[in-house]
Formats: sequence, C-alpha cells, structure tokens
Amino acid sequence: MFSKVNPGINILYEPNESIVLNVSKNQDNKYQIHYEGRNSSILLAINVDTIYKYQKFAQKLRPIIFNANKGADILNFIKKEHKLESERLKAFFENGEISKDIYEISKLYLETTLVNNSKSIIEDVFRIEEEFTKTKLPKSEFLDLLNNLMTEFNPFDDKFKNFTTYAFFDNVQSFTRFMDESGFEEKRYDRGLWKNKNVRDYYNFIPLHLQEKLFAHLFSNDRLDESDFTQFKKVFPNSRYTTYLEKYLKNKKVSDYKPYAFGYFINGKFEYYKQVNNIDINAIIDDNFRGKAVFVDLWASYCAPCFQEFSHSQKLFAFLKTNNIEMLYLAIDKDKDITKWLPNIKNNYLEGNHIFTSDKIQESLQKLLNEPNGVYIPRYLLFNAKGELVLPATKKPSEGQVLYDEILNALK
Repeated sequence: MFSKVNPGINILYEPNESIVLNVSKNQDNKYQIHYEGRNSSILLAINVDTIYKYQKFAQKLRPIIFNANKGADILNFIKKEHKLESERLKAFFENGEISKDIYEISKLYLETTLVNNSKSIIEDVFRIEEEFTKTKLPKSEFLDLLNNLMTEFNPFDDKFKNFTTYAFFDNVQSFTRFMDESGFEEKRYDRGLWKNKNVRDYYNFIPLHLQEKLFAHLFSNDRLDESDFTQFKKVFPNSRYTTYLEKYLKNKKVSDYKPYAFGYFINGKFEYYKQVNNIDINAIIDDNFRGKAVFVDLWASYCAPCFQEFSHSQKLFAFLKTNNIEMLYLAIDKDKDITKWLPNIKNNYLEGNHIFTSDKIQESLQKLLNEPNGVYIPRYLLFNAKGELVLPATKKPSEGQVLYDEILNALK
C-alpha cells in the first residue's frame, strides 16, 4: 500500500541502477508492487518477508517468549532466524540475483531490522505487566536478554561505520538505555554533546565516531538546537556532517501553520492538506474519513504522559496500517502553542493524520463522551467505518497487543 506522501516501501540500490516498480491492484482492490531490475529479489524480500515486518515477526516471536524457560531460548530462536535469512541472502548472491555490494548492505539491513523488531517485541512483553505475567521468566532475565541481544548483534561494531537506517539509530540508543538500566560500569566518551533535555546522558556510552553520526541524525530531526551544534563543532572540528547541518540550520523556519491545520506525516515528511472547517469531533470524522475506521489520539504539548506513549506510536501505526485503520492525532493545545505542533510531531515521529484542533474542541468532546467536567488526556478513541464511536476510551499504545486485540474485536 502507498502512503499519502511517500511509498511505504524500502529500497536498496546501487549508484546508476535502474529500478522498475510495477503497481497494480489485486482482486481485493489493494495495491501490489512488482519489482524489476538487477537486484529485484532483495527488494521483494525486505518488503514482504516476515523477518523484516514487525507485526508478522511478532506473531512468530511472541509464542516463543511466552513459552521460554530461560532467556537463552528466545535469543537462540532469534539467532536461528538470522542464520536462515542470512543463508537466503547468500543464495541470492551466489545465484547472481543480487550484486556483491547489495549483498553486503542487505546483511547489515537484515541484522539491524531483525534486532530492532526483536527488542521491541520483547520490550512490549517485558514492560507491560498484563503481558509479562503470562511469561515464565523473572524481569531480571528479560533485561539480561535485551543486553545479550544487543551484545550478540552489536550496533557499535565497525561494520556499521557507513551504514544508516532509523532502526540502526534506535538500536544504538536502546543499547545504551539497557546498559544504564542494568547499572553497567561501561567506558564513557563524554564530550558534552548530550546536555539537551531531548536526549540522554547515557548516550556517552556510545563510541565517539557513532556519537558524531547520531548527533547529525538527531539534529536534523529537530531533537537538538543551535547551542548543541556549537559544542558539536568543537568536538568534531572536521566533521563531514558540519556543512549539511549548517545548511539545515539556516533553512530551518518557524512554523507558519495556523490553528485547525490538517496534514499528514510519514517517512520524516509533513504534507499540509488544508484548514478544517469544523472543530466538532463528529464532523471531523465524517468530513475527512467517511467510510474508514479511525483511531484517535488526543494530546497536547504540555502532557508528559502523552509523550511517554508516543514511544510506541510507530508500532501502533504499523498495526493500524496493516488493518486499514486511519491514525488521527488531534492536538488540543491553546492556539498560541501551535509553534510547538510540528516540531513535536517530527521529534516523536508520529506517523499519520494530524489536526491542530486547539482546546476549542473540548466542548464537542465533552458532549460526545458525556464528560461535562472536561476530557482527560492522553485519551484514545475508536470510530468504525460508519463514523460511530465504538470505543470511547481504548487501552494505551504502550499496552501493545492488548490494545490491538481490543481494536480488532470492536470493529468486528
């Protein structure tokens, strides 16, 4: 399926390579993509195969987690899946279906994607009490498992020196978080880069050459500011990223969006659609999502619990997209705080539909939910394809599969 801004597909390619994507609709009226070109075998694999897809791989890994008698059982399963897919990639190369360069990069892509999916699935079980109680393992063993997973597939390894994906950066940050949570006394490389409230002191566990790359990634995603960049230039006076970051800083503009703006964020880009004409919640759903089920996240820039839940937004978005459910974030800040709207969307990578409804939507929400004293946030609503509110207060995104099952049952 295509997103509303960029195709929701992954591409590995070489310089000057020609790639042909043939798009058609199947009997269920859904888009299908057929790949042609020198390395088409790997394109099909990374966009279809279970091991690369969070929701599909979760269906395989979760039963292993719940039935495991020790953390090593889970790690061994992940290592086995990695070995099987690695052998498949090798066969592609030996049969001449992919080039040497694509083979090498596809091995890195496999490792980072598998580890990122695995650690997220494990954490979904580990961090949610209702899920954790179904397992046979103590919490201490889950944390050991996460550390062992990251040690086995170490994102600090030199082979990743010239490799970059969002999964890679997430793995790097997660590894340091697990180290910090475990109380490890690891070597620190503190050069004063991580003072901003949007980042973490434990990033100092990261080797310096990766700190340089991570800084560039976070700065270009508005997680760091100009004062941080000044320190960056002192630490890395000859960085290859400096010219790009200076240009990015120069072109950065304050948001000129107005209240009631409606847009869509996907793959790091925001596309503005229009101004909505009505801030009644029922009218918003009926005017803009007729015939579609919609999951609504009510949030505001002052709501700390909202931001805690945002760390689970990408997995939620993947689930909703798989099940043809629209994701809609409604920001209910005061009008004057609209300058925070787009930076918060980008910083937390909130993929889906966005409307800055302002706090003026409260009246229609109170009426819809029969809560005259005000609606608390974070709050999550579910509308069916008829525009009917079927869940006035769903589970939280951090509850993972519990929420997903609740949504699917409500839409039956």
